[in-house]
Amino acid sequence: MPRAASRHPFPPLFCGAALLAAPIGHGAPAGADVFSAHCAVCHGLKAEGIPGSFPPLGGQIKTFSALPAGRDYLVMAVSAGLIGGLTVAGASYQGAMPPQNMLSEAQVAAVLNYLASGLGKDKSGTRAFDAAEVTAVRARHAGITGPAALALRPALPD
Repeated sequence: MPRAASRHPFPPLFCGAALLAAPIGHGAPAGADVFSAHCAVCHGLKAEGIPGSFPPLGGQIKTFSALPAGRDYLVMAVSAGLIGGLTVAGASYQGAMPPQNMLSEAQVAAVLNYLASGLGKDKSGTRAFDAAEVTAVRARHAGITGPAALALRPALPD
């Protein structure tokens, strides 16, 4: 007995694969994807850093994102990079982070939200970044480079 013609142009196996490969969120970038593509090579898959070379991105991101000046610092650290020395979790780091200026405003917001939420595990807490905020911060600090972006870093309470 011949099979009835399918109304679908692709066999079910291909349709399932296409669904798995389709981006979730209707074009909104996923912070985890941005992080793994642009940040994890230096900061580690779990943002734990590499001692002596690249700082961890954990708790400080959430703390900075709760402060207006900290939010500017985070956006510009990603957008303009950082050059100079800083201390994170009691460890000193001296070096440079290249600017990730190829990232769109939506991608910057997504990766910062991902980090501020403890890699997507903590949905409570700080106000989310959005593309409009990233655009405004970039405009406020237009033309700055790594050393000037580092100078935006607010002191954290002990």
